Amino acid sequence: MLRQGEILTLSDNKKYTVVSTTEIDNKFYAYLIDRDDYTNIMFCKYENNELEEVVDQELIEKLMILFKNNLNQEMK
Repeated sequence: MLRQGEILTLSDNKKYTVVSTTEIDNKFYAYLIDRDDYTNIMFCKYENNELEEVVDQELIEKLMILFKNNLNQEMK
């Protein structure tokens, strides 16, 4: 499992920070942000030590809510 704050270099040769992670239906997801361009974010499924970018809009919306709630809980 990925850890919050972990830094990853992806196939685009950019470095991303793991902002948050969550689990839905026994699948793990990560919210990543580009360290050099904070407008470049992505949501990825993490499986078998590999990341796959989530492109399904409904799943992205669900993940955004979960990650927002997770981050709000951490701020308390």
